[in-house]
Amino acid sequence: MLFCPLFMQAQHALDMGAGWGNMGLSPSTTWKPYSWSEGSRKEAMAGLSYQYVGRKKIYYAPSAKLRYGNNWSMSGSVNLISLHLGVAGLGIHMLKPISTYKPEERKGKWFGTFEVNFASIGIGGNITPSMGARGAKSGSREWSDTTNQFGNQYYAFKDTYEPNNGKYSYIQYSVPLTMRFWNMLTNEVGLGFFLASNCIMLEKSFNLNSPISIGYDIQTGISLMFFSNKK
Repeated sequence: MLFCPLFMQAQHALDMGAGWGNMGLSPSTTWKPYSWSEGSRKEAMAGLSYQYVGRKKIYYAPSAKLRYGNNWSMSGSVNLISLHLGVAGLGIHMLKPISTYKPEERKGKWFGTFEVNFASIGIGGNITPSMGARGAKSGSREWSDTTNQFGNQYYAFKDTYEPNNGKYSYIQYSVPLTMRFWNMLTNEVGLGFFLASNCIMLEKSFNLNSPISIGYDIQTGISLMFFSNKK
């Protein structure tokens, strides 16, 4: 009985999109892309996210996101799936807040928000570990000798240096920024687009001996907005 009134008062955004990213080891862990055959990790990703959107000018903006990424580098690739919860979000309406209009006045109006989440925590792992981090056939990248290929560097995808061991699980901290614009198709439903970026990502393997990787990404896509008919 308590859930229904709360749900009707809440405002919801559902974002679906894709993008790209880049990640490598930090300089403090001697990551040197110009001298390391691994290079940085590239990623093509897709995601589905939920965001609370307040009606006031400034509002609390928690979020949840399911993210898939195909990652590759000079030494191979992995397929990562992760779940991210943003608990410290803050948003601002860049145009007039929706609360300035009566429900019957919303249709055809444009709205826009900007949000930053200061603490988004994610957990994920490789869903294709049997393929190996380098794949079954990697040509000139085929595993040969750890000393010759990697020296004292660490491969950020892997928990060990064992060949064709694609097991990798991790925890990630990120600071996502999201800009969103939408037009109200009805009094309750809006459709628009978003542009988002994790301006920084810190990723740590569950292997306690691994270093921390740093990176960023950018993504864009479609936003579906849902508002109650209550002003």
